Amino acid sequence: MAIHGSDPVTDADSCLSCHGTEVKITGTETRDTEMGEMVFPTLSHWPNAGVGRVNPDGSKGACSACHTRHQFSIEMARKPYTCAQCHKGPDVPAYKVYEVSVHGNIQKAMDTYWDYQAVPWTVGKDFTAPTCATCHASEVVDEEGEVLATRSHRMNDRLPWRIFGLPYAHPHPIAADTTPIVNAAGLNLPTELDGTPVSVFLIDAEEMAVRQARMEAVCLGCHSQQWVDGHFQRLDRSIETTNHMTLQATKILSQAWEEGLAAGIPQGANPFDEAIELKWVEQWLFYGNSIRFATAMGGADYGVFANGRWTQNKNLQEMLDYLTLLRAVNKRE
Repeated sequence: MAIHGSDPVTDADSCLSCHGTEVKITGTETRDTEMGEMVFPTLSHWPNAGVGRVNPDGSKGACSACHTRHQFSIEMARKPYTCAQCHKGPDVPAYKVYEVSVHGNIQKAMDTYWDYQAVPWTVGKDFTAPTCATCHASEVVDEEGEVLATRSHRMNDRLPWRIFGLPYAHPHPIAADTTPIVNAAGLNLPTELDGTPVSVFLIDAEEMAVRQARMEAVCLGCHSQQWVDGHFQRLDRSIETTNHMTLQATKILSQAWEEGLAAGIPQGANPFDEAIELKWVEQWLFYGNSIRFATAMGGADYGVFANGRWTQNKNLQEMLDYLTLLRAVNKRE
């Protein structure tokens, strides 16, 4: 059976649906309208509402990723269902985790009493539990009017760690354009395969502390300092343990490559197309991400059995068992 790679149409209907396509004018066509014949441009990679879309005039971004067309509603952008369009998992299970968190429960139960359109957004008055926008984007004040967080459309302004998408959690990249990032092995990754950060491309400890303080200020609008400290200690530990589990999976995969039982980076081959390689990807893309999101957003149950710690441990053992099987088959041949 032939395994087909991606193509521009399927890319636009999958990954690039959220990340954004490059929309280009490829020609023109004449159409009849109520005002007579008119000439319209024909567009490639359209329609698309991906947040990183490159538009025909060279501008970047799509407001409609969060403020969907026809209304440009701040209320819609503040509700978690809008974020769920792209952040539902299993690779980015933010909404799944939010659903089982206390914050998500409060939102579903009580948000008919909330004012989603108030600017600024007042904790305890306009809403009583955070949504995605509260933590990442909205201007938030306390009931005395003191600013807890200023408005931002750069979603990592309050995030020191990048916890999803790549093998290891790591400090956020300095620049939004991550294409120049390359590690010592020549791979376009912000870490080495052993998890060591490629620090020259990443924010430093000082900037991480600034972003951490911004996020903590939002949390402190409702919670005590002791609660906030404990929460982020758990997140630090989740980052440490999930990175460790990814490293163990990487060691197993590297052994398979070294012994010629799979063809990957050392052979100059695709590192994502064999069974043991796909299990390696699942280790960080699904399970590591899920654990970190569950800790970061208070969805503890999701971080255990629903693509969490149980699954991650099981997957690691299966990788080791598969390596043993490959060795046995290779020895027999």
